[in-house]
Amino acid sequence: MDAKIKNFVSSNHLLALSVLDNQQEIYTASCYYAFCEKYISLVFKSMQDCKHIQFAKCNPKVGVIIAEDSKKLHLIKGLQIKASFRESLENERALYYKRFPYALLGNGEVFTLDILWAKYTDNTLLMEKKLIYQRNL
Repeated sequence: MDAKIKNFVSSNHLLALSVLDNQQEIYTASCYYAFCEKYISLVFKSMQDCKHIQFAKCNPKVGVIIAEDSKKLHLIKGLQIKASFRESLENERALYYKRFPYALLGNGEVFTLDILWAKYTDNTLLMEKKLIYQRNL
């Protein structure tokens, strides 16, 4: 993964997760995340019975957006992601709680999104091409 993408995803903390429901309609939720560079994944916490978790368990191929808010075109930065949902490993849970220690006080489970593909846009760099990451399977 390109260092510019890693820096962007590491410096942000909120993602929009899109999953397919039982009728193949899109359902979206916002989640705080920690970036796990070791596995190129996003680690987040949510309740087991939330709709987005239940739907992701049924169809683990999900979409993710991470973006910085700006009304100025030349300042737009964002990442479009295709990911695979799964249960988190112990070291991923530890990473999440290190970034968000107050989350230990709340209920819920920690889950992981393995990044399979990502397209990074950074208009501040005046790039003609977008940076693409593709996981080697």
